Amino acid sequence: MSSPPRSEGLVLGRLLGVPVILARSWFVIAAVITLLFGSTVARAAPEIGPVGHYAVAFGYAVLLGVSVLVHELAHAVVARRCGLPATRIVLTLWGGHTQFENDLPSPGRAFAVAVAGPLANGALALLALVPVQLLDTPPLVSLLLTALLLTNAFVAVFNVLPGLPLDGGHLLEAVVWKATGDRDRGTVAAGWTGRVVAVLVPLGALGWPLLHGVPPSLFQVVWAGAIGAVLWSGAGQGLRGARIRRRAPAARARELARPAVGVPAHEPLSAALAASAAVPGGAWVVLLDHDGAPTSLLDPDAVAAVPPERRPWVPASSAARALVPGTRLPQHLEGAPLLRAMSTAPAEEWVLLDERGAVSGLLLARDVAAVVMGPGRTRPTTPRGARP
Repeated sequence: MSSPPRSEGLVLGRLLGVPVILARSWFVIAAVITLLFGSTVARAAPEIGPVGHYAVAFGYAVLLGVSVLVHELAHAVVARRCGLPATRIVLTLWGGHTQFENDLPSPGRAFAVAVAGPLANGALALLALVPVQLLDTPPLVSLLLTALLLTNAFVAVFNVLPGLPLDGGHLLEAVVWKATGDRDRGTVAAGWTGRVVAVLVPLGALGWPLLHGVPPSLFQVVWAGAIGAVLWSGAGQGLRGARIRRRAPAARARELARPAVGVPAHEPLSAALAASAAVPGGAWVVLLDHDGAPTSLLDPDAVAAVPPERRPWVPASSAARALVPGTRLPQHLEGAPLLRAMSTAPAEEWVLLDERGAVSGLLLARDVAAVVMGPGRTRPTTPRGARP
């Protein structure tokens, strides 16, 4: 089951049933484009005044945002035809991204989804080329169309560079996946290539003006460094994703579960502590509502604040902290389905339920992370919350 769109910015609405979100960071790039492009508009049409210059420049920022939206919609449309619905489209500072319910099941489908975005930008560039070349358009219109043409052509070419997180990285991943039958090998190849791209792109951006005897400005240096950092980070995420997929089958909820007992929330605190103590080594106490559904966990700090002589008279619910909504899992989950289920809520504790719906254990996110992320994380042996 997909999660509702997170609060990442302004929800513009739905296109083809997919929520479209304008991230707050988009306004940063819109402001930068408006300021930089405003001077170009001023040279082309000085008669419209400063307000008009920046209004036209902001219009170009909006057109660029629409181009990014078309790019992401192309991914979403092809993915839907491949049987993978998109959950959201987000327009951000660095362009945009489309999120899907699951991973694509084959290299052919992955290739088709990845190539759709650059092809959409190429089509927009060609659409802008026709009036620029064939029609006698007013100077401002010609300026906007030319800028739209060049931008979309650049985005199309830039996105097919063969490295994650760019679309070209996903294309390379799909090709290697097809050739080897191993998706993770494709991801690793695209990830390391992405790191090479992350170094070469800023060097090329700064080296080009130097070759022409013009030192890059501070703005160019900062912007090139920021792009390189984003590309490097995205490549690293891809490499971590491959590592997680390889180790995911070892993540089994039933095996990683901490001992836990379910106790009605209205029971005395002393009864809840007795239920925990009845389990060798202690157990987490999950408090249940009148229907037997988990609602909260007994909190050791709150328990310690209740004097022992008062515990038979104080309800267990008064020494508890609420569970994050949606943090109940079937105990049989393992591997990728377990990781997908846990990605639906930002929680540390997950209550495991057996086939009858009864509490069978408590799964901690850090325990799962220790399995799928590898060495470097430790699993405490004493269950927090078992005893005060």
